[in-house]
Amino acid sequence: MIGMELQKPNAGGGAVTIFKRGQVPKSVAQAMDKGSIPEDEEKQLATAGDEKLAEGSTSSDSELVKGVAKNDSIFTFTNVNYTIPYEKGERKLLNDVQGFVRPGRLTALMGSSGAGKTTLLNTLAQRINFGVVTGDFLVDGRPLPKSFQRATGFAEQMDVHEPTATIREALRFSALLRQPKEVPTEEKYEYCERIIDLLEMRNIAGATIGKTGAGLNQEQRKRVTIGVELASKPELLMFLDEPTSGLDSGAAFNIIRFLRKLADSGQALLVTIHQPSSVLFEYFDELILLKTGGNVVYHGELGKDSRQLIDYFERNGAHKCPPRANPAEYMLESIGAGDPTYKGKDWGEVWASSPEHDERTKEIQSMISSRRNASVGEKTRDDREYAMPLGTQVYTVVHRCFVNYWRDPDYVIGKFMLHIVTGLFNSFTFYHVGNETIDMQSRLFSIFMTLTISPPLIQQLQPKYLHFRSIYKSREANSKIYSWFALICGVTLVEIPYSIVAGTLYFNCWWWPAVGRGASKFDSAYTWMLLMLFELFYVSFGQAIASFSPNELLASILVPVFFLFVVSFCGIVVPYVAIPHFWQSWMYQLTPFHYLLEGFLSVATHGRPVICSSTEFARFAPPPGQTCQSYSASFIAQAGGYVQNGTNGLCEFCQYATGDEFAAGFNVYYSHKWLDYGVFWAFCVFNFIVVFICSWLYLGGMKKVRAALIPAARKQRKEAQVHNEKA
Repeated sequence: MIGMELQKPNAGGGAVTIFKRGQVPKSVAQAMDKGSIPEDEEKQLATAGDEKLAEGSTSSDSELVKGVAKNDSIFTFTNVNYTIPYEKGERKLLNDVQGFVRPGRLTALMGSSGAGKTTLLNTLAQRINFGVVTGDFLVDGRPLPKSFQRATGFAEQMDVHEPTATIREALRFSALLRQPKEVPTEEKYEYCERIIDLLEMRNIAGATIGKTGAGLNQEQRKRVTIGVELASKPELLMFLDEPTSGLDSGAAFNIIRFLRKLADSGQALLVTIHQPSSVLFEYFDELILLKTGGNVVYHGELGKDSRQLIDYFERNGAHKCPPRANPAEYMLESIGAGDPTYKGKDWGEVWASSPEHDERTKEIQSMISSRRNASVGEKTRDDREYAMPLGTQVYTVVHRCFVNYWRDPDYVIGKFMLHIVTGLFNSFTFYHVGNETIDMQSRLFSIFMTLTISPPLIQQLQPKYLHFRSIYKSREANSKIYSWFALICGVTLVEIPYSIVAGTLYFNCWWWPAVGRGASKFDSAYTWMLLMLFELFYVSFGQAIASFSPNELLASILVPVFFLFVVSFCGIVVPYVAIPHFWQSWMYQLTPFHYLLEGFLSVATHGRPVICSSTEFARFAPPPGQTCQSYSASFIAQAGGYVQNGTNGLCEFCQYATGDEFAAGFNVYYSHKWLDYGVFWAFCVFNFIVVFICSWLYLGGMKKVRAALIPAARKQRKEAQVHNEKA
């Protein structure tokens, strides 16, 4: 209750802007020096560039637009069908769709909810990973190059970005990895600065993108999404999925007007949009209209005041469009979009049988043949899947991961504090353990407590891995910015230095005050080395679990499940001699904590004499004529321990003479220390291999496996069928 009272929510809402150190605008810095930012200054900062963008094309804007890379290719698609398995049959989402997108044209893709707008957009962008897609997708009359996804821009409806990156860093990341490697880095960065000016975001270029509550507002995030795609210098065209979704009328106007500028500069743009106002609709050149079922209703130019579109519908039986009606609403109402009771004519059949459809088909075929002939003898298009070599991808992604960790102090501080607090708690629980039998037991329990800190550490690091994987899967993988291998290298390497520092803090808090008191230099150094290996183990173990988990909830649930097996058979919860033979014969050998525990305990107890306290001795009377030593010598030689003369003529027997004898009772031997270290290294390597393999399968490898297996299976069935027919 006290904590909830003290922890106040962010009073600034989504308008709070956080800048990278050294990149704060002068006006904001001066206001901060005075003690506060005036309300009008904060509002101006939150809407930086909006007013200028809405003013229209100025001479400076025109110069900036001219500096943006232009498209010169025509993208055509014919006979596009998309079918998915549905219940016990199939369902067709797209039905014989055809069309084109050409440079200098702003094309709208519209239809009612569920008509297949986003489905068609993803299909054209080659981002469908489920179901069966058929049809011809051509660039200048030729099959799509391998670099198609990288050479096109795709601004998704959900603005997915790395929240700790600044606007400038997000654009540079895209430009560096997506523009060809032959382009110098300085030229790529200079191009990003032009995009920043074109986006009218110069004042906030050093601001972090952030999340809701601390970062850019929705319109600014949408501009960054478009800017990231423009920074890649798309060679073919740009797809935009609902760029005005969630924006108010003023922000939507700014975005569409900006897209109009890009189209005028020579960009080819295909935009899905849902019921735009008449003012926004006027900015579009062409329209692809779909109805429920994925059927084309209209494809062609809009004309001035959408007159060409309106004439088509009126000519084919639709009611007359009122003078001041919104053409977008008129056409959707005419085809019965959103009206489940609509029983009018099938506008898909009307379009299929119309002369406009035949004219459009001829136009597409003419484009394909003319562009194919024109491209003969031209320079071969860049057909690389990724623009930059793997080494550059890995370096850039690793650098971004380290920047993310540095700018997310909550995670790093939480990691360090968990090590420090648990280390101090452990050391003061077993503070200055001595050499009695109970002290040997305390050493064992202290080491076991060290092993049990891994579950909270694992659950702390898993969301970071899943965060990076989510960004990659939702946007960066489809854009072919970098490979999955670079991603996994980044998310694994970034954890290692922080884990080593945190483990060293834990070692100093725990080892010297407690278990390691009086230990040799070698024993201390070996323990530190093994503890660093333990840090690598829980990092790799946690990421391995997360790599085959679809979300944070399942990953956190699986941690205790797997940890239960790891810790149950290590020889502490149940001593080695008490483990049932079935588990002892194989599970004990497969448990990584068996080797970790043996390494820790063997050096913690090696060479230490055991001095039993008065309450720990077993007392007995020797036979007449024998001393305590002569009577128990054969037993001690076999079982260990030592005997001494006590009071009242009794012998006092201590179960252990050295720490090595105590450790042997748990099947722990000092001579195995390097074997334990090597085997535990193998477990860490195995975990990282699991991370890479499962991540590859989750991020598209399974699709490649299926694609390789299905043709082979079909070929095998066909050969068997031919063989049977011959027989």
